[in-house]
Amino acid sequence: MKGPNYALALALAEAKWNNSETARRINHHARQHGHSGVAVDKARVGRWIRHGERPRPPVPQLLADLLTEELGQPYTPQSLGIAPSYGVLVALDEHEHQALAEHAAAANMPLEHYAKALLRLALSQGRKGPV
Repeated sequence: MKGPNYALALALAEAKWNNSETARRINHHARQHGHSGVAVDKARVGRWIRHGERPRPPVPQLLADLLTEELGQPYTPQSLGIAPSYGVLVALDEHEHQALAEHAAAANMPLEHYAKALLRLALSQGRKGPV
């Protein structure tokens, strides 16, 4: 098993949801969307946080959707650490990093989220032709 899932813990703390509330919301949301086999309890949520366990689909997407709605910023299962993600290392020089940090601050976004948004935009435009 992995270590603690700090990304998930921080998002749930920001939403002010304890483990029981998180489980209740997931189960309710699952039923509303026709997922009758979902039965999350507070102990399971605790294992996601403390041990980095990953819930089975459709739970990661349901939780990301709930947190996106609650907190008003986009969350994905990958950003919450509850689904596989693929990292990319981009080496920036000092000036590039500073410029990126300034743009992220102006957009009121954490640097990592801003960089991901830029990459996603470039990739979506790349489908239409070179960026």
